[in-house]
Amino acid sequence: MTKKAAVVAVCALSALFASGAAKWKNLDDKSHVSGPKLTETDLLGKVVLVYYWDILEETSVKYLPEVEKVWSAFKAKKFQVVGSHVGSAANEKVKETIEKNKVTFPVYKDFTPDPPPTRSKTPYFCVLNHRGVAVYTSNGMKPAQEAIVLAITEMFGSPSLCKDVTFKKFKSLEKQLTLGKNVSAVIKNLEKQLKSKDSNVVAEAQEIISAIDSAKGDVKEDIELYREADPAEAIRLINLFLKTWPKDDSAKEYKDAIADLKKAAAEKAKAAKEKAKEK
Repeated sequence: MTKKAAVVAVCALSALFASGAAKWKNLDDKSHVSGPKLTETDLLGKVVLVYYWDILEETSVKYLPEVEKVWSAFKAKKFQVVGSHVGSAANEKVKETIEKNKVTFPVYKDFTPDPPPTRSKTPYFCVLNHRGVAVYTSNGMKPAQEAIVLAITEMFGSPSLCKDVTFKKFKSLEKQLTLGKNVSAVIKNLEKQLKSKDSNVVAEAQEIISAIDSAKGDVKEDIELYREADPAEAIRLINLFLKTWPKDDSAKEYKDAIADLKKAAAEKAKAAKEKAKEK
């Protein structure tokens, strides 16, 4: 795939998934080949790598151990690998190759986001961030890994609220504007700067204000995403949101939701322990 085609594929998928969690094709018992069985809920709110491969394509088989290493390295960080066997070989033959290469991640027949990316030959990698947005779709293992690391990093810590802003006039604000720090006073000061006679100051102040507002929307989206999939993560994000935008219109609703989310998180943790005992 050319660089231009890859960009088009990413943009197309991004637009389709931007409104919510990704949907999936062939995520069912009939399509399951090996490894743990998954549901759409299992993939909700996670970074997902879909690895398209074919046992009749030698290069794609050689990548299986490398994909397994990526799975082992990041599976504790809201990350899921799903193998998608796209060839015509019988499941038994596919299973033999999976066992030979000591693959533990789930493998399904023709598993893919719905709608699927426009693929070229295997091996092929599709990385979706926790919002279900495709951030990489092409044939390279290394750039796929880089996309995974970046997508996982963006889920944790206190990310910048202005990651795409080039600070010049307001360089001192760059490290202050992170999720978890109150931005009320900063925004008030920036709004005053909109009256400046310096057009560069006005432009950068407006860019920062817009970036903060966009970041707020992203955090709200993540909170809704995790309410069901991971209540504990929803609580963490709500607490960070309330520190950052304490006077937002949603603040009261979020505070009221914490008690129920704590109950849901406890029930989810209990269910996970029971499931672990059964193994």
